[in-house]
Amino acid sequence: MLRRRPGVVAATAALALALLTGCASPAQTSAPPTSATVESVYGPVEVPEHPQRVAGVSYDTPWQLMSLGVKPVATIDYSRWADSYTAEQIDYISDATKVGTYGEINFEALASARPDLIVGDADEVDESTYQRLSTIAPTVIVGGADRGDWQQITEQTAAATGTTDTWTASKAAFETVRDETRETYRAVIEGNRWVTFSFGDEPGQFSVQLPTGATGDLVVDELGLEYGPGAASLVDTDGRGYVSLPLEQLPTVFDQVTYALTFSAIDGTPYDGIEEIRSSPLFQSLDVARTGNIYAMRASVTDYETAQQWVHELVDNVLQPLSR
Repeated sequence: MLRRRPGVVAATAALALALLTGCASPAQTSAPPTSATVESVYGPVEVPEHPQRVAGVSYDTPWQLMSLGVKPVATIDYSRWADSYTAEQIDYISDATKVGTYGEINFEALASARPDLIVGDADEVDESTYQRLSTIAPTVIVGGADRGDWQQITEQTAAATGTTDTWTASKAAFETVRDETRETYRAVIEGNRWVTFSFGDEPGQFSVQLPTGATGDLVVDELGLEYGPGAASLVDTDGRGYVSLPLEQLPTVFDQVTYALTFSAIDGTPYDGIEEIRSSPLFQSLDVARTGNIYAMRASVTDYETAQQWVHELVDNVLQPLSR
């Protein structure tokens, strides 16, 4: 709790001195808010050094802000995807002005939220949209080497919001969890072949999460879960972080896979599209389906905090049971 008494005494003394010397009061001579210049995808941007009203206009941005302790004043409307997020996440943005949906920003609603900084992702905000956002408030559009480069994206978001110290601590905590997991469960990780799959772009298709996407990056690059040869040979030609394939390619992609990961709602409810794949005769013929070595992950990876949650879930439900 703040102790206000010393501040009152100091302010009274300063006012008395101003009256005695004929100078203006502290309120009249207070310095304007300081600013900083940060790099962004569309060039350097001058932003408040300590922004107070930050708007997150891309899909993952609010959760990245949450990991940095920045409560957004505006976000897109997540009501369509509420089952994908924890109650804590939904509560964190409950008071935020809703400014459109995925890929469709309501600029009037955004302006009404009076942000002093707007943050978004280059995969969703093109340069013309950036220019329009910049007429509302300083706008930082972040981006990484690929769509799933949440490490660099959150680093840039931290720089824009003046929370680099928080980001650094979060990164260090994740790396400790990651390294301990890789060492503790090395035999299980290296003794299996893995794949992470979901529903595809169209009926009759499935998708594989590649290392260019957030989940695939965490699975393959960070934790070292090696994909089977069929999955490892897939290429992200569209830069989407996944590849969508017809069900006929299931046997090739799942070749030598001993453990498969997929996704579920935050309460564990299966997604209809994934259940349709799992119930198909072709999927049921796979070795990984016959052994039942399939686990649906609830956590979504957007930053170092959610990445830690994902790793803990994998340890509790997959790696630890397999190591017994």
